[in-house]
Amino acid sequence: MRLGIDASNIGGGGGITHLKELLDSISRSTDRYCIKNIVVFGSLNTLNEIINDDFITKITFTQLNGSLLERIYFQVFHYDKEIQQRCDILFSIAGDYFGSFKPLVGMSRNMLLYERDIWREIKKPIEILRFWLNFQKQKICFKNSEGIIFISEYAKQYANNVLTIDKINQIIIPHGVSNQFKGEVKVQKDISFYSQFDPFNFLYVSTVHVYKNQWNVVKAISNLRQRGIPVTLTLVGGVLFKKSGELLDSTINDVDPYREFIFSKGHIPYAQIAEEYRNAAGIVFASHCENMPNILIESMASGVPILCSNKSPMPEFLKENGFYFNPKNVQSIEDAMLEFLFAPERREIMARNNIEEIKKYSWEITSNQTFKFLSDVYLENL
Repeated sequence: MRLGIDASNIGGGGGITHLKELLDSISRSTDRYCIKNIVVFGSLNTLNEIINDDFITKITFTQLNGSLLERIYFQVFHYDKEIQQRCDILFSIAGDYFGSFKPLVGMSRNMLLYERDIWREIKKPIEILRFWLNFQKQKICFKNSEGIIFISEYAKQYANNVLTIDKINQIIIPHGVSNQFKGEVKVQKDISFYSQFDPFNFLYVSTVHVYKNQWNVVKAISNLRQRGIPVTLTLVGGVLFKKSGELLDSTINDVDPYREFIFSKGHIPYAQIAEEYRNAAGIVFASHCENMPNILIESMASGVPILCSNKSPMPEFLKENGFYFNPKNVQSIEDAMLEFLFAPERREIMARNNIEEIKKYSWEITSNQTFKFLSDVYLENL
């Protein structure tokens, strides 16, 4: 079969990583199921990120490199014809293909399309409209699909509660984790071993948005400092939502105007993030809206003990191997940090358990399961 991958709306971040890892893995694989050729449709920026291989054909169009309106016009009036000429089955990796080509497999990536509480927190009509339109596109995509790939049980249950898709072939295929993030567990020490000259450094890696709660983590760290506990916080991640970036900056300015214990690095290249994990004594993840949190999986692989939001789907992956808190409540974060800091033995046990748990997640497994599922759906719809 000729497999088409619709990557026309993949802009970067996790979507690009997922696409790259899938294609890298199948290019090395000896088992390609019934796939004779993979055709990837996308912008030049997207196509330049993926591997060059005779097995993979890259296709772009002028409109896919233009404005949003140009892209939508092309997708509505011309895209299906181009797909029909080149493909036997289409995989919508963003789960937003709204054409009529079949057979189709969609994918669930973004819980922001479903969790309306986040929309109310954003309070920006144009942003809410964008989420609503993308939700409508996913609704059409899933309704027209012969198969749907989810990356967490939480997302599968949520989507099935909202949409009428229960009769469609569904599968959960979690993302993998890159070997660059895999580390070793360090001997854990009680907080009494640290001082203002050698503080315990927490790391929080994430983009800045309303549901990421960096400002609450900053306040919790400040409260611990006021109690004489030697802790610092390093923040890594660019600003996705301007008002959230402003809130974070103002919070840091209020509690640490001279940047003595809050270090905000902003966006750094993906290849450098693994080094940040290795330099951390503890990791914080405070998001309250995720599908499958790649950052949490990478943190588990690093061997560094974790403080984590108690909002699903985080416990689905971290299980009992983290110190949980309510990410919207500063006192809850502070209490979890105190428990964490004074429990070095538990920290070390949890970190070792995470190293074992993470063996379930590899891009080779993800790739094999994905392309097998796509092949099975194709054969079932001949």
